Amino acid sequence: MNVKLWDKFREKMQESPRTRSVLLYISFVIISAVFWSFLTFNRDVQLDVEVPVEMSLPKNVHLLAKVPDTLTVTVKDRGYRFLTYLFQKTPKLTLRFTDYSDGNSNFKIDQSHLKKALARILHKNATIVSVLPESINIKFTDLPGKKVPVKTDIIVEPREDYTRYGALIQSQDSVLVFSDAKTLSEINEVYTYHVEETDLTDTLRRRVTIAPINGTVIEPRAIDIVVPIEKLKSQTRNVKIVVRNAPPGVKMLLFPSDVEVTYRSPVSRITEDAGITAVVDYNSVDNSTPGNKVKVMIGETPASYQDVKLSHDSVEYIIERH
Repeated sequence: MNVKLWDKFREKMQESPRTRSVLLYISFVIISAVFWSFLTFNRDVQLDVEVPVEMSLPKNVHLLAKVPDTLTVTVKDRGYRFLTYLFQKTPKLTLRFTDYSDGNSNFKIDQSHLKKALARILHKNATIVSVLPESINIKFTDLPGKKVPVKTDIIVEPREDYTRYGALIQSQDSVLVFSDAKTLSEINEVYTYHVEETDLTDTLRRRVTIAPINGTVIEPRAIDIVVPIEKLKSQTRNVKIVVRNAPPGVKMLLFPSDVEVTYRSPVSRITEDAGITAVVDYNSVDNSTPGNKVKVMIGETPASYQDVKLSHDSVEYIIERH
């Protein structure tokens, strides 16, 4: 030990009984730690090591179940060698498809082969006690994917003064499903997970996951959807009344010939033609009713309009025959 450091230590020891007690305690802890480390690092110990796993697959092969991301390997080795496991990154175990394919759509690795593969990447003197999972057995397919439509399971409810304006937009309307021939023959569509949104005041944009099907791989696993939502605004327009079902040679004159219609429409349609029709049906004329009045009805109306009302429900008429 450096002479100056030793002199300082002695001075501290002589300062007070309390200081001496603390320094003695620290000294014994350091000495004990050194002896413990010496004894531990020179005997065999066991440690669980998490080994990352990666697969090397041909482009046309799809595994029909997930390979474990890691293996839990119980390793026995000299204590001092475990410092490398603690301070160095654990190497990956790369499994090559061609090494473990049984030629019958199965990817199989038993425990003995797992241990041999692990022994090649761990310390050469380490003993592998156990591996979890003990083996890997996964079905695969090299058949081309089947293209099937995607059905969305979505419920969207705007707030009272808003409306859904426009069709739902999907980033893609179909996906590829990979599996064995029998399973593929039974799958004609896939569904997204259920999505439910209420009280919306803005366009909904969402990535939705496709519900998995056992024994298959679906690509891609998710799609993007857009549900247009717009604010409603009250509108008033005059609409020409149209006569329908009048027989040939008959003309029906209406007084007034137009009617005022009120409605709520999406903001983006404020400057557009209303797209609403008001209709009188010639077959609804009842000559036995006093007064020449006929009922006016709402005809075609855009689906996004709400609370459509006419200013009056009947008009007078005169029938002319030619």
